[in-house]
Amino acid sequence: MHKKIIEKALASMDPDRASYFGAVANKLNEDPRIENNANLVFSVLKDVMSELPLYLEENELINQLLEFTNNNYSSLKDSLYDPEYVRRPSSLRKVTGTFVHQIVKISLKKLDDGEIEETKLSVHKLTWPYRDTDVVDPDDEPEAWAEALSKNEKWRLENGGVDRRSSGAARIEDMANKAPIKADPE
Repeated sequence: MHKKIIEKALASMDPDRASYFGAVANKLNEDPRIENNANLVFSVLKDVMSELPLYLEENELINQLLEFTNNNYSSLKDSLYDPEYVRRPSSLRKVTGTFVHQIVKISLKKLDDGEIEETKLSVHKLTWPYRDTDVVDPDDEPEAWAEALSKNEKWRLENGGVDRRSSGAARIEDMANKAPIKADPE
């Protein structure tokens, strides 16, 4: 039942990410340790799953998630009951950002220790200039989403119907691919 908290977010993810977090959610649903605070655990998972790397085993991520929610119970509850959370659900990130950093740090250590196969590595790209629609969740902030769509359409009309990302230097990977490769001086 608590999995419903993350269903919309799962539906908008790429297949690998959705599969990984779907499996995590299924295991969490069966885990008796979340019985008293399942909504809190799933709310934290919803907030962070688009940012987390996928390299940890599902059970290890669950253990880290439960430890984090137990250790930060008061801060999480304060954030969830703050009126700002109703207006801006992303305000929860003030607390959950620590969890994201923790999981990234663990993943990087595993990579350094050779526990992650390089063929399993994935890339998380950030593009510039970003669209306002990239950073607004339409389900959580419908007014902000409508404003972002309006800004995006206005920009497109002002620039001859060209998408921001397809204009010039906004395509960072194109610029990088065209750059000459310098020989190693040694």
